[in-house]
Amino acid sequence: MSNVDEILAKARQMPLLSSASTRLLALLGDENHELDDVTKIIKTDAALTARILEIVNSAAFGLRQSVSTVSAAVPYIGEKLIISLAMNQSAPQVFNRPLLGYESQRGELWAHGLRTAIAASALSKKSRKEVHAGVAYTAGILHDIGKSVLSKFLTGCSPDMIKSIESGEIHDFLEAEEKKTGANHCEIGKELAKHWKLPMELLQAIAFHHKPSECDENCKHLVYVIHLADMIAMMGGTGTGTDNLAYKLDKKYTDYIDIDQQGIDDLLLTVLIEFEKTKEALFGSEKESEG
Repeated sequence: MSNVDEILAKARQMPLLSSASTRLLALLGDENHELDDVTKIIKTDAALTARILEIVNSAAFGLRQSVSTVSAAVPYIGEKLIISLAMNQSAPQVFNRPLLGYESQRGELWAHGLRTAIAASALSKKSRKEVHAGVAYTAGILHDIGKSVLSKFLTGCSPDMIKSIESGEIHDFLEAEEKKTGANHCEIGKELAKHWKLPMELLQAIAFHHKPSECDENCKHLVYVIHLADMIAMMGGTGTGTDNLAYKLDKKYTDYIDIDQQGIDDLLLTVLIEFEKTKEALFGSEKESEG
């Protein structure tokens, strides 16, 4: 078995998402869904139900009366926070462990994904062709899932990879991954997305977020949104370790997104503020219980 075959096999062996998470991902891609549809899916997952009720009754929401049902909780929490929570809870083997190959601490992949999601949601509103904000947000969270598989095969390699980029020997970290393993995290992420049976638009965003010009034509606006959102998240200081800002920006994003440099600067601040709010909402209740 070649190195690439071993990596692909590892992706196919990753635990599946929960049934509720898979159904939520499919539902949120449907622009015609209703909030009641989201509630019905959540009710089928006891752990997700319990966590949502814990969060909505936490100090972060500051509600005067306790909320005891999912139906009452969902409007307060909102779909974006629900998908963040569902993915974090459903795929801890992806988001809640260190990525040694990227010299990345536990939680950094999740933090970067969340910042990218927030930026992507905002950029979707500036797309020159309609991009569903919920799909953009979800794609932002998931875009780097391939790193969770590839990391093991890059352990100890990051310093040499960065030196090769700085010397001009190779183009960017994506090429460095390919040189070391025969594959890159986008390709492996695509395989994991197939394993998880993710919708096609999410698969395209995961597979091509560093090379948006190569994606299917009907997904280009979404993929360019994720491409730029990823760079904005890294510009804000949150990457996934040694590869932070070690990728090239495709400047053709202006053909797909109506934003200038001032808009990007403003979005950097927005992402920082919204990230802190979301983090407090998701994890503030855990701190309360620890206290």
